[in-house]
Amino acid sequence: MKLNQKRIGLLVLLLLLIGAAVFGISLVFRQQETQPVSLEITETTAPTQPAAESIPAEIQAPTFAPIEVPDSVQLEVPYISQKGLLPTGCELVSSKMLLEYWGLELTIEEIIDNTFCEYPVTKNGRTYGYSPYDAFVGSPWDETSFGCFPPVITDMMNMLLPEELEAVDLSGMELAEIAETYLPREMPVLVWATISMIESYPSIGWYLTDENGNPTEEWYEWPANEHCLVLVGYDSERYYFNDPYNGRGLVSYSRELAETRYEEIGKMAVVVMEEQYAG
Repeated sequence: MKLNQKRIGLLVLLLLLIGAAVFGISLVFRQQETQPVSLEITETTAPTQPAAESIPAEIQAPTFAPIEVPDSVQLEVPYISQKGLLPTGCELVSSKMLLEYWGLELTIEEIIDNTFCEYPVTKNGRTYGYSPYDAFVGSPWDETSFGCFPPVITDMMNMLLPEELEAVDLSGMELAEIAETYLPREMPVLVWATISMIESYPSIGWYLTDENGNPTEEWYEWPANEHCLVLVGYDSERYYFNDPYNGRGLVSYSRELAETRYEEIGKMAVVVMEEQYAG
């Protein structure tokens, strides 16, 4: 009888050990199943917008001597219309206004000759093109073309400006801060917004090429109604612009509306300043 009890005890102990081992093994497998799995994606199922790093980083504002910011400012900036000049070159016509303000009498041909322009191309049934941060997409002479963003304009301007002046990308700054920092110091600013401050929307798109012109899988959609103007003034209620579109001349919009469209397009702006402030 005692022998049987001893055998039973050993059997129970053995069963307990086996059960513990099985539980331990299952726990290990369960932990492995909950670990994150890295998947290599070999193809895209749908185009996506460019990554955030495509957008220029916010600049560090230069240090100016403090001044009392006035309630209103209105700068006298030479006006030039696109009408009969460039059908899709609002950025370049606005740049010409800014360059003339700083005393550079350049033809529009000289400005275009110093601007990197490139049409999209179609390969194997796909359309590829540069990012507007890298090139004027299309040609400003062509009404079916697109345009460009601040890095292209600053590159062009800095090839044309004298050494004591420099074009600086202000992208990321709030429009109110731009107006109240630069206009009181007699520095007009190129601002990207929309035609007549109407709403923009994604329109025609293409797959981006890299900086060497090689095709990528990154998709970009051009914002319809994109427009570039010269910010020349402000007061408590409105911003004032030299608008190159269709001979409109000096126009004004409510601060709220202009700020909305400026942010909608991507908070992009360019100023020309004396090199000592550019940093």
